[in-house]
Amino acid sequence: MNKFQSTQANIHNNNSLYEAQKQAYKAAFAHYQEFPDFKFRETLIVMPTGTGKTGVMAILPYGISKGRVLIITPGKIVRKTVYEQFDSAQNPERTFWIKRNVIYDRKALPNSYLYKGYNPKIDGEKELTMKKLTMSDIVITNVHKLGSSNDEVNLMSLVKKDFFDMIIVDEAHHVAANMWKEALEYFSASKVIKLTATPFRSDNQSISTNEYDPIYEYTLGEAINDGLIKNIVKQEEIPGEIILKNQVTGQIYSLEKAKEILGNDFVSKQIAMDEHCSKQVIERTKDILLKKRKSYPNHQVLAVTCNDEHAKDICKWFNDYDLKATYVSTKSLSENEIEKRLNDFANGVYDVMVSIQMLGEGYDNPNISIISLFRPFKTISPYAQAIGRGLRRIYAENLNPIDNYCNVVYHQELGLEQLWKYYKEQETYGEKIKLQRKKLFEQLSFNFDELGFVERRPSPNASNTRNESDDDFFNSIQKILSVSSMTSRGLGKEDSFTQDGMKNYKQQLEALLQQEKQELDDYKQSVFERVRKGELDQFEADLLIKTKEEATQHSVNTNYSDFRDFIISDSLREDFTNWLNIKLEEFFNSSILNKEGFELFKDDPSVDKQEVNNIGYISRNIRQSLYSASKKHVSAYNQTDFAIAKQRVVDKLSFWLKQYGQNKEE
Repeated sequence: MNKFQSTQANIHNNNSLYEAQKQAYKAAFAHYQEFPDFKFRETLIVMPTGTGKTGVMAILPYGISKGRVLIITPGKIVRKTVYEQFDSAQNPERTFWIKRNVIYDRKALPNSYLYKGYNPKIDGEKELTMKKLTMSDIVITNVHKLGSSNDEVNLMSLVKKDFFDMIIVDEAHHVAANMWKEALEYFSASKVIKLTATPFRSDNQSISTNEYDPIYEYTLGEAINDGLIKNIVKQEEIPGEIILKNQVTGQIYSLEKAKEILGNDFVSKQIAMDEHCSKQVIERTKDILLKKRKSYPNHQVLAVTCNDEHAKDICKWFNDYDLKATYVSTKSLSENEIEKRLNDFANGVYDVMVSIQMLGEGYDNPNISIISLFRPFKTISPYAQAIGRGLRRIYAENLNPIDNYCNVVYHQELGLEQLWKYYKEQETYGEKIKLQRKKLFEQLSFNFDELGFVERRPSPNASNTRNESDDDFFNSIQKILSVSSMTSRGLGKEDSFTQDGMKNYKQQLEALLQQEKQELDDYKQSVFERVRKGELDQFEADLLIKTKEEATQHSVNTNYSDFRDFIISDSLREDFTNWLNIKLEEFFNSSILNKEGFELFKDDPSVDKQEVNNIGYISRNIRQSLYSASKKHVSAYNQTDFAIAKQRVVDKLSFWLKQYGQNKEE
């Protein structure tokens, strides 16, 4: 049995983890419990930058993976950042598992290996690399080490197809690249989990591979409301009159005339490259930076530009305004020089880092709190990545609330207003999502046999398909015919979904874990004190602490084992509510139906004639139809029941979407 099965990780009731991290883990755990078939091996988790994706990668293997784990990152910056959290050999105390109380026994930590390839000119290097790979529980590499034509670099040339049981893909919107696709097709891992801040690839195509994706989504608005990332403020540079001149013909255009003749996109690109317009944005950026530094002196700027030459120009112009700036570029700088500049920027040597796309992912510097955009964007993915670099929250003493705001600065004529609207609505959207999830939780709390209505067939307006019994539907799961009329009698018995036994389990387990952790900390302090007094040497102290850590981990394993059935039940039920909430959002984003509309009710009037809106109709219809078919309350569901329930939800929503139509924007 490998470490991910033999070691019980402290996840479910761990207060040192973000709630979003625990929910993401539970979603993955539930998915592979419910859908063990190989065709469902690929799943998608969506979480904004700065909300703990690296931590999610650290806990995902526990209780899920039955063998080695491969973590694929998009580049060297991310690879290095991730490995620092996983290096159990050199820095066990700095690993995510120890820092967040996931694992207590350092000897139980997984062996992690940072794969960079090998030098075939060195005798025995290949054999040594294979030995390290074989002895590892987790292998971390970047995508360039997978599809390389050089055998000494290409990981697929070294290991067999079944070498890994789980593959975790970080920043999964790159999965469209051929080398990613080739790797996923080569390895026969039974579980492939993709993590991303945006569910779209660089070509704007969805990276979802099955109808249940995303299995978990943590929205930007939720992350802002939960205080995990900075809030966002847009500050446009609004110009006065703009006159454009054709450098070839000498013809003069007003801004409006230029847009009419040359097109908005062309004009936006010219504005982005223009020195005068860029300096207006730089001046506004400097004003904001100086004001913010009165509260927290370490604020910094990330400037995003069009190309290599443009980056050099922007860098020069920032320096002209007495802001110390540098730039990074894979085209004109060596790897060592890039790393040096990034490190200097992180250490406060520079006020401004100018980038093209290099810092689009994985660069972790919370002091970036101003994003200055000097290029237009046509799609949400690169725009979101650029802003994402400024969202990591600053954790320092004596901060003012303004210090954890990210200012996005750009010229008005870059045409970014539509993309900004996505961010503008996120905080309010996060509040709505939480409220909606709470109501769904309460909806699922009904005692179904007490309800005053029954599931009905669709009206003739809805479908011409023959009637079918609900039992037939539940068995086949392939057709969707039934919708139920709804009543507005209220939300039912709050919290019956979480029964007293589950509540008591959580309280007991939390108390046990806190007691174990406190005893371990107290013991370590007593050992350190004895070393200070000269009663123990360091070797003896390390031996005592390791023995205590092992005993603590054994106790945690035992406690979790005693509550295993409760843990599984809790994870599956909580995951179903979160997943259903995601699917409802997807439906209303795609459908012409509005949540607050009444079309569904009007097409199939309820028994008591009391109106219920579309989202209420759908959620109650799903709830009641699940009970009508299974004759079980959700609290009694097992893995198979939840799998069937999810398939039923997908089919029902697909039916309504097809029947009523999609948004034209879709």
